[in-house]
Amino acid sequence: MHSKGISDRSTRYGRLSELSIPLFAILPAAIMLILFFLLPIFVALRYSLLSTMPFFNPNPYYTLANYVRVIVEPIYRNAFIRTFKYAAIATVISLCISYPVAFYMARKSKRGGLLLLVLLIPFWTSIILRVFAWKIILGSTGILNWLLQTVGLTDDPVKFLYTGVGVVFGLVYTYTPYMVLPLYATLGKVPEALFEASADLGANRVNTLFRITIPLTSSGTISGVILVLLACFGDVLSSQLLGGTNTLMISSVIFETFMGGANWVTGSALSVVVFTVLLILAALLARLGKESEYA
Repeated sequence: MHSKGISDRSTRYGRLSELSIPLFAILPAAIMLILFFLLPIFVALRYSLLSTMPFFNPNPYYTLANYVRVIVEPIYRNAFIRTFKYAAIATVISLCISYPVAFYMARKSKRGGLLLLVLLIPFWTSIILRVFAWKIILGSTGILNWLLQTVGLTDDPVKFLYTGVGVVFGLVYTYTPYMVLPLYATLGKVPEALFEASADLGANRVNTLFRITIPLTSSGTISGVILVLLACFGDVLSSQLLGGTNTLMISSVIFETFMGGANWVTGSALSVVVFTVLLILAALLARLGKESEYA
């Protein structure tokens, strides 16, 4: 009996130790998630329901007027629609650029890791410097206009800055690596035997691409689309530095609402609405990627 009790206790201790190891492993990530993600969301949600900030009125009351204002007023609605348009265009362009680049690095090049490192080098510099560089490139006397006039495509400088085109340029340049990374990882996992079998069965490269490569890499494609789309929604610098007053994105409007107008309640309502829409959009895209993967 005594030996049986010792055996039961050792079994329980063993099970507790097995459970404690993964719990302690995820504890730092859980603390970071609570402090820097969940807590700010709850704070923003509380402020979004207040009639005014406590330092303006010591007795604020809870109301949905801020959400009604966000939905009804054209400045917020138009900024959201404009942001979705720019983000969607930038995401499509990034996908078209990234897929062949990732395919070459993962399937054709023997130095894919080195090329990936070269692709990530811009991340070592400040994003402000990179966006300012595009401001110089897209200017009326910049490199792009000089090139267009040199080859005879245009006689006068094309206005890229302070337009939607300039904003999309900045978004594509800044967030295309986010598309390449998941595509590179997914393309590298496709067995080479599938490409060889496709060629043996008489399929050309186009048929192989649409029947094998793209379906098998749909999860990486969806992951890249989610990353780029969500990052574009949160971008402030491209809209502020490359766009104008008529091209402000929702992130810039939120920034100005908080910092310029000190209107925290409306800014919080905007943040909650954008967060909710992006969460639903990401869930739908993730669901679509899961269905495509097993289709």
